[in-house]
Amino acid sequence: MRLLKLHKDTGGIHAGGSISVLPVLYVLFSGLFDSRKDFLVYSKGHTVFALYCVLALRGFIDEAELEHCCADGVKLGAHPPKGLVPFSPFATGSLGHGFSLSAGLALGKKLKHQDGRIFCVCGDGEFQEGSCWEALIFSVSKTLDNITLIIDCNGWQGFGSVNDVAGYGIEGLKERLSSFGAEVSLCDVHDFDELAACLGGHTEGKLSVVLVHSIKGEGLGDYQDTLDSHYIRIDDRMIQEAWC
Repeated sequence: MRLLKLHKDTGGIHAGGSISVLPVLYVLFSGLFDSRKDFLVYSKGHTVFALYCVLALRGFIDEAELEHCCADGVKLGAHPPKGLVPFSPFATGSLGHGFSLSAGLALGKKLKHQDGRIFCVCGDGEFQEGSCWEALIFSVSKTLDNITLIIDCNGWQGFGSVNDVAGYGIEGLKERLSSFGAEVSLCDVHDFDELAACLGGHTEGKLSVVLVHSIKGEGLGDYQDTLDSHYIRIDDRMIQEAWC
């Protein structure tokens, strides 16, 4: 409900994708993420309101900052700013770049013999960007087993369904990623135990990829699982009727 209110108050779009990724961030920051040694690269930056809500819930940013989100002269904008928190060093939202940045951080940790993981959050539509596949090749070849690549698979992108645009869904994406040598797991966004196990698990010597089957705009009535949820502006009626 806090997320929907934030969308309403700011007039921000991308509510559908924010809703689908929210449980992933909630579970990740419920004991799995170690802010002292881990990094977060939030490549799916257009859904940053979900990230703001979880960071505020966990005390990493001040709840009061949300009241002025997207106003002139404030830090919290419509995409993640550089240095939002110490463990999230990059400004993101230009899709296709987050995985490459994560690979650089992961290789740096390897060379410096540092502990910790890099958690990179992407969308399934984003994996039509060639740079993502270049980062995949690099990460596998350099044995970057300190990356957990999380892909929010809600089945939609900016101009249609992922299946209509790319010709495959979550199972097809798993097959392609696995063929490069990554360790790929599938989980349901509604099963928090399964989600935690996938996010927290990894195999030595293997790039870890977690494909999360989610629902874009879940709870938004007729807008649930639709392209329209990518662009609608939330109003009071939607908040009152939303399932949460």
